[in-house]
Amino acid sequence: MVSNQIRYPGRRFAERLTIVLCLLFWTPTANAVDFELLDLDGNRHRLSEFLGKWVVINFWATWCGPCLKEIPELIAFQSRHESEVVVLGVNFEDRPVSDVKEFVASFGINYLVLRTGGEPLTPFEPLKGLPSTFLVSPEAEYLDVVLGAVTAIELEDLVARHRDPTPQSAKTD
Repeated sequence: MVSNQIRYPGRRFAERLTIVLCLLFWTPTANAVDFELLDLDGNRHRLSEFLGKWVVINFWATWCGPCLKEIPELIAFQSRHESEVVVLGVNFEDRPVSDVKEFVASFGINYLVLRTGGEPLTPFEPLKGLPSTFLVSPEAEYLDVVLGAVTAIELEDLVARHRDPTPQSAKTD
């Protein structure tokens, strides 16, 4: 072990620096990118339009079974919290806009549906699977991700946990 330190004196520093950089870039605490995507009518929307509100960004597709299961939950969540939260459904498939519009209408989706663009939405993509749901704070900070279908109650808990990050045990003291 001594010979490794002599041969590679900067190795320990390089390893620690690598770990720190990975943690900085892979933990959901970096500011969200101010992306711009088109809605189903061709209108441009930017993440920065929603500063001051919590933003739930849900990547989904019409062929995704768990996505279909969570759509009513997202609808309910948006209805109950529309004054403080914006749900953005990002349709993650290459399908004609008319088909997606028909799908959205048939499900009664009450939140803004956007189409994926040509470039990955850092730090949200590449996705690990569908559905993927991300939480962005009112200050535009990327806070959390949920892989798989979510419920309205899980989303409420997620927002509450990040709204007041004080642990419950500290509140009882």
